[in-house]
Amino acid sequence: MTPITLGLAGALCIWLAVFGQAHRVWRIFIGCAGVSVLLLSASRGPLLAAVVGIAAGLLVQSSRRVLLGVGLTTMLATTLTMISLKEGNSLLTRLVQSDTNGRDLVWSSTLSAYQSSPLSGVGTYLLGRHLQPPSGCELWIGPSGTPVCPEWLQNLGSPWLIAHNGALQQLAESGPLGTLGFFILIGSVVSVAWNSKDALGIAVLSGLIAATLIDNTLVVPSPFFAEAFWLIAGVQLSRMTEIKLGHGVAASVLIIILAFPIWVSSVPSKPTLSAQLRFIQSPRQVGSAQNYTVYSSWLLTPGKYRIVMRSCLQSCSIVQVLPVDTGAQDIINLESKANIRDVPMQKIQLQIYPSAAGASVLPLTTHEWTVRLKS
Repeated sequence: MTPITLGLAGALCIWLAVFGQAHRVWRIFIGCAGVSVLLLSASRGPLLAAVVGIAAGLLVQSSRRVLLGVGLTTMLATTLTMISLKEGNSLLTRLVQSDTNGRDLVWSSTLSAYQSSPLSGVGTYLLGRHLQPPSGCELWIGPSGTPVCPEWLQNLGSPWLIAHNGALQQLAESGPLGTLGFFILIGSVVSVAWNSKDALGIAVLSGLIAATLIDNTLVVPSPFFAEAFWLIAGVQLSRMTEIKLGHGVAASVLIIILAFPIWVSSVPSKPTLSAQLRFIQSPRQVGSAQNYTVYSSWLLTPGKYRIVMRSCLQSCSIVQVLPVDTGAQDIINLESKANIRDVPMQKIQLQIYPSAAGASVLPLTTHEWTVRLKS
């Protein structure tokens, strides 16, 4: 049970408390429990899901009394939040941070996987093969301190490694046509729930869809939340008699919103940090894929960065992420060492990213070369 899983459990309890039909005492109890679990998880995705779900459900209910009460509660919560942030509350500071926790690198690798099969995608549940490191399957940390995976799981291709974005996951696995079909289905489900005035249904659906901005909350099997989504979706589909224009409009809006890493990266922006390669010593032919070492010198704007080494065949996989703090210096000498793929020939990329992970998948700079293994 990850913090995200617990946070979504809390969000689901809140939706049941606000829009469920159970006895008031039970709803108060489950609502308080849900708020506690949600805040203690310190996970921003479930918090976003909870807020979006509540807002969507209230819009469906259109109850002025409820809207007024929620408005007053929101104002009070915002005031208390601002006071807590000024006093340095670490939990609330974590919840309002905009850093994507390295998801920009995952999104970049996902787009690289999509570019390897731009028409059909790489296949359902097969994205993990492209996201896993050259060392292969990783599931947990073994007694030796290194990631290990049982032999019987090796051939599954790490399906638990996800894109952390619903639109990119679908695009990489099923291509443009599959993505379009998937979102027409989702758009139809949301439209029917909205037109049916199903407050609980629209809260669960919209909240879990919002969470797919930075996670994959619709992929089954899951620790319960994706199953909850598809159960609610099945109820809505049983009410649908025809496909309407509104279903396509809803699908288009969802695709545009959820695919934000793509269009954010395409918008020109002036970076506050800059990186320029001064010198690199990168072996082009080696006898072993183990401990491949690169020495480089960079001219950097003083600040914090991530040095990323990737191994590329049809798609690129991360083999090392090295945090760097330049301090007051502008010239930094680095040693990058990692295990690359054990194949006759591959491309190696050395990239510079800002330390603070944002929505853009583009690095500050990339240097690429070809490496051959001696037979």
